[in-house]
Amino acid sequence: MTAERIDRALDELGFESGSVSETIVTTVNPNGSPNAAPMGVRRTGPGTLDIMPYRTSSTYRNLQGRLRACINVTSSPALFLVTAFKEEVLDDFPRVSVDGGLRLASSDAHVFVEVVEEGDVSGIKACFMCRVTSVEVRRTTPSVFSRGRAEAIEAVIHATRIQAFMDGGEPGRVEILIRLFDECKDVVGRTSAPGSEEARVVRELERMIGTWREEASG
Repeated sequence: MTAERIDRALDELGFESGSVSETIVTTVNPNGSPNAAPMGVRRTGPGTLDIMPYRTSSTYRNLQGRLRACINVTSSPALFLVTAFKEEVLDDFPRVSVDGGLRLASSDAHVFVEVVEEGDVSGIKACFMCRVTSVEVRRTTPSVFSRGRAEAIEAVIHATRIQAFMDGGEPGRVEILIRLFDECKDVVGRTSAPGSEEARVVRELERMIGTWREEASG
C-alpha cells in the first residue's frame, strides 16, 4: 500500500493523531504460536502507531524478538475478554483464533506493522514505534455506537488491573477499580439487553472477580 492509502485507511478506521485507541495486538511467541492481547495504541504521525505494552507481558517480549505485529480493530467485548483472560475457563465464549498472518478472527480490520524503534513510557511500560505496512478492512458497513459495548470493554480493562493489583497485594487500588467496574456494570444493565454479548461479558467478569476475592481472602 502507498503511504497515502495507509493514512487514509487509518483515518477511516478512527485512529486519531495523538489519541490512544483500544485494540487487540497479535504477535508471535518464541515457539512460533500466536499471542493476542488487548493493547492501547497511539497514532503518532503519518503511517506510525505506538504500541505500549507492560514490560512483563508476552507482547513486550514478542515485539523485541520478532519486530512485527498485527493490530486488530474490533468493538466486540467478547474478543477483549477472551484475549485478556486466556488462562481462565470461558466455556460460553469462543476460543481465540489467529491465522498465520496474525489476523484475529472476527475482528473488523487488521493493521500490519513493523517495529522501528523501542522507547519508554514509564519504568513498567515500554513504547514500540511502529511503521504501518498495510491495512485490511473486513467490515465496511457502519455500526451504531453502543454505550453498553463500550462500557463492557472498559470493564474488561478494569478487570485486568483488578487481577494484577490483587496479585500484588494492593487492596486499596483493588477496591477503587471494583467501584469503577460496578459503574460499567450499571451502564450495561441499563442500556443493553440481558442476553447481549456485553451483558454476558460483564456477568462473566463479575463471576471471575468474585472468585479472585475468595481466593485472596483465603
